[in-house]
Amino acid sequence: MDLKEEIRKLIELQEIDSRIYSLSKEKDIDKPSELARLKEDFETSKSTLSSIEEELKKLQLKRKEKELDLSSKEENIRKSQTQLYQLKTNKEYQAKLSEINSLKADISVIEEDVIKVLDDIEKKEDELNGAKAKLAEREKVFKDNQKKINDEIRQLEAEINGLYSEREVISRDVDTKILSVYERLIKTRSGLAIASVDDYNCSACHMRVTAQTINEIKMYKDLVFCEMCVRILYIKDDFQ
Repeated sequence: MDLKEEIRKLIELQEIDSRIYSLSKEKDIDKPSELARLKEDFETSKSTLSSIEEELKKLQLKRKEKELDLSSKEENIRKSQTQLYQLKTNKEYQAKLSEINSLKADISVIEEDVIKVLDDIEKKEDELNGAKAKLAEREKVFKDNQKKINDEIRQLEAEINGLYSEREVISRDVDTKILSVYERLIKTRSGLAIASVDDYNCSACHMRVTAQTINEIKMYKDLVFCEMCVRILYIKDDFQ
């Protein structure tokens, strides 16, 4: 077995696997996270709109309550005014007048409250219209980006599948024992099983590599592993 040739195949395989690892991360993590953030923005706008609608309902209910209270007091004034002409003593007459004046004072306060509530309702309706416009905009952005991201995910899947096909062809030619070591490392080392030695440093973990280790690598008799990250080492210049 020509170990150097086997490592050459691993280098080629690693290039494909690195691309698969990167694209898979984009497909399975980055794109879904981006979509989740957009959905969260959209859901927040929906929640804001619901909150404003609830506040508007409370104001409208408050308005009805005030108006009912106002109608009730106005009815009491009419009744009291009718009763004025049925009273026989001045004392009773003055007491009824006092009652009517008190009701009128209450009505004046309620009318001011109604005006304030109507003003609050108008402001809240403006706020609601603004929230609806913002929600419509967010919904459009979300749906447009949802389609775009889903299309990108499908493209990534197609590219990954193509790379897996290439990987299958190359891996068939790799020695089974070496491939087994490589496959184990690719799973436990974040998609990077083999690393070059650049200027006496492991390109993956940057651990200093001794001259003796480099000599062992250059002999290409056995696989040599980085003492720190346990990746398969090779000399980059040997494969230019």
